[in-house]
Amino acid sequence: MSTETDDGVLFALASGDAVGAAVGELVALCGENGSGLDVVLRETTDRILARGPGSTEAAARVPATALIGRRRGLTPGFDVAENVFLGNERKKRLGPIPLGIDWERTRADTAEILRGLGSSLTPRMRARGLGEYDRLIVELARAIARSATSVVLDEPAERLGEADAGRFFRLLRSVAERGIAVLVLTQKPRQALGYADRLVVVRDSAVVAEHPRSEWSDGVAAAERVRAHVLTELVDRGPRPGPERESGSAADIAARPELLRITGWSTHDPLDPESLLVDGADLVVRSGEIVGIAGLRRSGAQALLLSVYGNSAGTKPTGTVSVRGSQVKADTVERAIAAGLYFASTDAPQYRVRFVGGIAVPVSSSKLPGLVKAGLVDRDSDLGPGDGWGGRLLGAVRSLSREGSQSDHIRGLVKEFAASERLVLLLGDPTAGATPAERAEVHAGLARIARSGKAVVIASDDLDELLAVCDRVIGMAAGRVTGEVPGGSAPATLAALIVRD
Repeated sequence: MSTETDDGVLFALASGDAVGAAVGELVALCGENGSGLDVVLRETTDRILARGPGSTEAAARVPATALIGRRRGLTPGFDVAENVFLGNERKKRLGPIPLGIDWERTRADTAEILRGLGSSLTPRMRARGLGEYDRLIVELARAIARSATSVVLDEPAERLGEADAGRFFRLLRSVAERGIAVLVLTQKPRQALGYADRLVVVRDSAVVAEHPRSEWSDGVAAAERVRAHVLTELVDRGPRPGPERESGSAADIAARPELLRITGWSTHDPLDPESLLVDGADLVVRSGEIVGIAGLRRSGAQALLLSVYGNSAGTKPTGTVSVRGSQVKADTVERAIAAGLYFASTDAPQYRVRFVGGIAVPVSSSKLPGLVKAGLVDRDSDLGPGDGWGGRLLGAVRSLSREGSQSDHIRGLVKEFAASERLVLLLGDPTAGATPAERAEVHAGLARIARSGKAVVIASDDLDELLAVCDRVIGMAAGRVTGEVPGGSAPATLAALIVRD
């Protein structure tokens, strides 16, 4: 539940803890995947929908929250002014009678807001040609045009360079100084320490720590100490029971035969061909090993496995894949399976193109570059499988065409894999949403696979599970391999590899 007042905005987490920002305050909420911060986005969206479009006199009296999400909410074919006042158009009137949109006033008001934000954009510029920084400016301008008293942003600088990110957060500071409560959801604590008045750490839907600016304002050394505390607070849940299995020494494992080698693997983002999902990744997996790949959002951990497995993620892949020392072609799912690989995930990404009426049609990653070039899809069209009426229909068809859930499928696969003809099992978040009993069943199956001389690679953001189950865990961030830690290491050690800020 969210509460908006003249003093700021508050959100209630599932634990009952509250997070928020006061008027004029810029707060960073830091949490790993699954931390429970999604409730902030959900409640903000619900509040916006409940308030409704337009700026009626009644609506103007209700404190308004604006949301700037990970997908930019701009209409590419509209100009800047049309995007700023979309759903909130300035109207001409003859007394109480509306006479259409007052474009002169709309563009004049847009120009005034943009000047206040220090932007060189003009009202008539088309949104299609704007860079990422300018797209964020337009979204901030829209929030100001709607007289928002609070703004929630989800990792706004994710696709900005260092200079533009610094410029944007300085601008965000000026927005807060106007008397607006600003809340930033982020997985980059070092970056947050550069702009926030307060940093709040959320884990398992509860506030586990709060750090006011006074803790790190003394200089770089103090900021690094706070960042180290935050990394521990993000992931360290303390001891919890895990699977027991024998793991050989590093020397013993190194002497075992190679089952899988991935060399120099790169693949491009189908929605942004200049951007890499995976950048020059190397991976060696040996007989009897369970290897983890840890990463947060857009880390490339699962994209690496999907790309290797039949080019199922990304486009224009480069690099080589070898199985048992021989280079193989794995450019289709059929060839990957024939080579000895098999992939399953509880959360494989789905690309969907939304058409008029909310119908979402799935497309393969290989078709996306052509659709992007044709102007039929951009990053804002990348929807989850449940979005839209068509998405719900297609989801229902998928669920009816398969016995049991995806997690049931994975448990059955893990149970039978040791006896199969395949050599390496690739898994994405295999126990997401599982009960403790189901989780234990998967862990026992993974141990059987390792004892059979085969291998498992797991991509996940559950650091505790990876460190408990795997012989070693590789960290990935921004598409690159950042290092490796042995199984059983402290979670904060692994967090330092995957939180690259």
